[in-house]
Amino acid sequence: MAKINIIDISDQVKLLDLGPQIPGYGKFICSYLVKTPIRALIDPGPSVTLPELVSAMRAAGLKPEEVKYIILTHIHIDHAGCTGALIDYLPEATVIAHPRARRHLIDPTVLWQSSLKTLGDLALIYGEIRPVPSDLIIEARDNMKIDLGDGYELVVFLTPGHAPHHLSLYKPDEYLLFAGEAGGVCINGSLRLATPPPFKMRETLSSIDKLIALKPEKICYGHFGCYPDATRRLEKMKSKIINWHHVVNEEHSKGRDIDQILQTLYRQDEDLRYLDNLDKDSHAREIGLMTNTIQGLLSSLDTDVAFP
Repeated sequence: MAKINIIDISDQVKLLDLGPQIPGYGKFICSYLVKTPIRALIDPGPSVTLPELVSAMRAAGLKPEEVKYIILTHIHIDHAGCTGALIDYLPEATVIAHPRARRHLIDPTVLWQSSLKTLGDLALIYGEIRPVPSDLIIEARDNMKIDLGDGYELVVFLTPGHAPHHLSLYKPDEYLLFAGEAGGVCINGSLRLATPPPFKMRETLSSIDKLIALKPEKICYGHFGCYPDATRRLEKMKSKIINWHHVVNEEHSKGRDIDQILQTLYRQDEDLRYLDNLDKDSHAREIGLMTNTIQGLLSSLDTDVAFP
């Protein structure tokens, strides 16, 4: 069993790096452990990393039976695939998720087939998705407060876009945002889009505006890590979505294929220089996911949204 890297975000929050179990996925997949009087785990990750996750929780000084909440920013397989199996280890836990996630948690058949179609062999590597008992699911509401004891509260904001079942979490007194993928993906400090098909531009930009209005100062990404200057990062992501949409639209109209569109984006977006410093496996991961991102933007080209 590989050892999971544990990173201190604050006195209460620990980042668990789940990725090293999969070649090329180190510092990409993570879970956040909230060590408050009422314990919580945000995005437990895929099934393949479950043994390491449980071991890391213990290494961080947490007994699994102490966890009260498993909070899912969304139910994509890399964020929540192990939830059903994890319940066996966390006898006191309930699952908090977007209302639109409920039926897929209870019966993950459609979610699994969609994962296979989108991710192919990677879905098989991530591992199976087991059902979650319906009586253990709490449907999140906009502005719902999750009390974790001693005045530690997380506020839920429903933020569809990256997925229709996406939510984000905010700790107002610390201006700390757990954004999932509502703010895109951050690799070594550089931002890129996460717009898998079917992509809905209007919902995505509206959700980012909702998070910008909170004026967060620190942002924790599902992929990967926590960074200051959160509001500026969200504003930058909003502009980047609009710019990438324009580039993809223009290139597509010229008959360019996805590889050519990727090359154009690389030339025009300096953030993508992070690709030059990745190892072979990580680079292949990013190209595959960026291809998926472009396909999402292509699926939104017939929207009626007006962009500045």
